[in-house]
Amino acid sequence: MADLVAWSPVTVISLVIFLSFLGAILSDKLKASYPTVIIIIGLALSFLRIGGALETVPFDSSVILGFVVPPMIFEAAMRTRFETFRTVEKTVISLAIFGVIISAVVTALVLNIAVGLPLSVALMFGVIISPTDPVSVVNLLKRVRAPERLTALLESEAYFNNATPVILYGVAVSLSFNPQSLSLFAYNLLGGVAIGVLVSITAELLHKLITEPLAETSFTIAVMFGSYALAESLGMSGLIAVPIAGLYMGNRTMRTAMSEETRITMTKFWEVVTFMATSFAFLLIGLKTDFTLLVTYAPFIVASFLAILVARVISVYPIVGFAKILREKIPQSWTRVIAFAGLRGAVSIALALSLPETSFKNTLVAMTFGVALLSLVVQAEIMRVYVKTAKLTSYEESEQQPNRPTPPSFKNNAVGGSNNN
Repeated sequence: MADLVAWSPVTVISLVIFLSFLGAILSDKLKASYPTVIIIIGLALSFLRIGGALETVPFDSSVILGFVVPPMIFEAAMRTRFETFRTVEKTVISLAIFGVIISAVVTALVLNIAVGLPLSVALMFGVIISPTDPVSVVNLLKRVRAPERLTALLESEAYFNNATPVILYGVAVSLSFNPQSLSLFAYNLLGGVAIGVLVSITAELLHKLITEPLAETSFTIAVMFGSYALAESLGMSGLIAVPIAGLYMGNRTMRTAMSEETRITMTKFWEVVTFMATSFAFLLIGLKTDFTLLVTYAPFIVASFLAILVARVISVYPIVGFAKILREKIPQSWTRVIAFAGLRGAVSIALALSLPETSFKNTLVAMTFGVALLSLVVQAEIMRVYVKTAKLTSYEESEQQPNRPTPPSFKNNAVGGSNNN
């Protein structure tokens, strides 16, 4: 009976809701960030070995990448105005592809030289840890007073850079590059974009046939998971298809095929979903952390954390400089934020846990968990304080908003947009 209770989805959901509520109260009373508090709660439960039902939840790549990450990036993409994204698209694409490659290589070289980690193992770690984590980045930017363009840049980079590890994974394993890797990368990336657009166009047509706000809101769940599942089933990137579907939903479907009542209902619904997904992710990161491994590999973890900070800086400044040559204006104050905002979290942990069993897997998993914890607890807090106190202005924005601006598509019909409901 105990096993049945431990595995019960109702028990797990109830625990997540209760601990999320507790974390929100403590966060408010202690004036600390919610993710930090919720991770510490998970760590405390793990240390005391009283995680209960959550300890039975399989914390593998499919749980994180298939159920936790998609809602976060879908909701973030819906809030991103396409007009704003176009003003930073060159920087986003460059960071999502070349930034990850540069960061992975630099991280590998630093660890190989500094701690003597074999180059193949160091490169594998670089591949795992270099992509910024959409769950962590989106959550951080929701809590700070960042300009809209900067927010769009960092969020877009976070949910578009997960296709790059596909090409790097084969290189890390074989230490060689071949045309097949490049073809796979193109298929993975472009295929994900195509699936996201295809599902979105189909969904827009179907939305025009629905007039019930709750039914339309429920249908967006099918759009999100459907785009992910279809892309993955065809060997494409589901985590590319989902943000494309979110961008289309927020910038097209919500304007042309939904009533204002539906938009309000859907906005509130996805805010709750992302809050629960975030809570679940951070709780599991804390709960599944193995303290013995963290202590054993502490020197490697500290060296790895410093290595990725150095690698991020080395990758960001040349790319931003190149984007300026292409007439994409990025203020200098933004560059410092971009360089330090490369948070790591659930996605990197999912990649580490999906590694095949080798003599170095425990090392890589411990390093990834350790770096993720330092990134979420230390780096994110420093970033939050800096962004709140820095004067982050742009050429187009003369003032900062107290909260992330909500796109017009979430508030009103676009000018000239039709409404079928």
